Amino acid sequence: MKQTIITILLALVAMTGQAQEERIDTVIPKFLSNGYFFREMPTLPDGEKTMSRLKDKEGNSIIVINVDATLPKSLIRKAIPREQVHNADQFLDGLNMMATMTSLTQASVKADGTFYYPQAGEMFPQFSEKDMEGKLWTNDSIRGRVMVLNLWYSGCGPCRAEMPTLSEWKELLPNVLFFSATYHDAETAKRITDKHHFTWTHLVEAKDMMAWIGTKGFPLTVVVDKKGIVRYAVHGTNETIRAELLAKIKEAEAE
Repeated sequence: MKQTIITILLALVAMTGQAQEERIDTVIPKFLSNGYFFREMPTLPDGEKTMSRLKDKEGNSIIVINVDATLPKSLIRKAIPREQVHNADQFLDGLNMMATMTSLTQASVKADGTFYYPQAGEMFPQFSEKDMEGKLWTNDSIRGRVMVLNLWYSGCGPCRAEMPTLSEWKELLPNVLFFSATYHDAETAKRITDKHHFTWTHLVEAKDMMAWIGTKGFPLTVVVDKKGIVRYAVHGTNETIRAELLAKIKEAEAE
């Protein structure tokens, strides 16, 4: 019995020592540049730079400064190893999402900065998109009905914040077709819309529509009348914008 107890104690000591060896203290860096983490502002090479900010799920933030040039090895050697960065995967996932959104939203931006998006007085463009249940929606699906379309993505805080309010519109105007559209897949979109009680019909993987965001940012909300003509289209959101949108929807529905 004594020998057994000693054996167990030795095993526990060994396991504790191994756990301590495997534990790595992590840090929250201040900067992320071209996929590398830094404690202080890095001296980046010449090139066009973009700056933004990312947050992890705990609310920790990091400044992202990307440059369209290769970082020198001397700078990379100063970077914090990813395994030593607290929630590194979350920050890098956010960085990848930003890159994806930039690619999608800037797809139609011309050299002079202009781009296409649905504007008042024009026919709403041809579209063919599936919702979270796999149902296909096209221009024929909305013919003779007022339609409202809201473009969003998960990284847009104002988009998420207005979702419960937008859901109230659906209850107020049951004859109007309310759609949201995002580039996310059905699983991701459902997780977000369920969490924020967003009850519209959600078009998913609607990557072509994301190009309508251009340089003006999310969300984009479009009101289309019963003839298929755009009545109102606006980027951004606040109480004033939402009040104007609701007025336009009611106006179109009353005709």
